[in-house]
Amino acid sequence: MAVVNMDCFMIMPLQNPVIRTQVFMKDYSNQYKPFLVDVSIKMCEVIEKRNFIPYGVIIWKLFKRFTNVNHSCPFSGPLTARNGYLDTSLLPPFPQGFYQVSLIVVDFNSTNKDYVGTMKFYLQVMDQIKSKKIPRA
Repeated sequence: MAVVNMDCFMIMPLQNPVIRTQVFMKDYSNQYKPFLVDVSIKMCEVIEKRNFIPYGVIIWKLFKRFTNVNHSCPFSGPLTARNGYLDTSLLPPFPQGFYQVSLIVVDFNSTNKDYVGTMKFYLQVMDQIKSKKIPRA
């Protein structure tokens, strides 16, 4: 298991952030190919419980738990994440293999959209490793 730590400072407030979530699976040619998930999530609607798209709810639960993003829009100032990890109970079962999860953040305001950044996470789905050692009594 790996953990995520992040510090950033928002120069301009995010008025209406939209996160495009994409999942890619590594194939036999060692290339990441699109895998089932490619969805755009309006985070303000998920936070205000006006939209219950499953991937948006998963992202919001992770943000609330591990970051200081725990309020409604707009977001501004310092944003931090501490000791974040992917809780497997939040996800549907995936086939074994290597995956890349890409989160592209864009801010929509009244006149245009501004690219904010991209977060990429690399995961491996595998069976839980069972120890052959006998526990000491």
